[in-house]
Amino acid sequence: MAAGRRRSLADLVNAGPAPAEPVELPAPPARREEAPAAAAPIPAESPAPAPPPAKEPPAHRTGRPRTPKVPKYRTLERKETLLRADQVEELTKLRRRLNRARGRGVGERITENTIIRVAVDLLLTHGNELQGVDEEELRNSVTSRLS
Repeated sequence: MAAGRRRSLADLVNAGPAPAEPVELPAPPARREEAPAAAAPIPAESPAPAPPPAKEPPAHRTGRPRTPKVPKYRTLERKETLLRADQVEELTKLRRRLNRARGRGVGERITENTIIRVAVDLLLTHGNELQGVDEEELRNSVTSRLS
């Protein structure tokens, strides 16, 4: 190759000796069955010191309500449910009506989930009256008493 000339990739690939016999790599160590990640012990770490809480005057002195440190949705647990199309539609109408009635910026935003949580609380309050072998019977056992 002439001095001063740059080598191309093809020159680099084709240059050099013929490949030697393949090198055999050692087999990886046998893997033992591991427990699920949830059961694995958590390494002991010293937690970072929490910053001291900020001094805030009581809500009655500032005229504004205290806001929680953690958003409400973060204090709740997720539970999925399947709803009929008519239930979803009625929940949406109810949410819109309640949000219009509460006025701008007054209270917390009402969501379909808010309404569902209220309904679950109401159902649990009357749980001792709940009886039946299917959805219709269960519904009738509590709605007949509410009418």
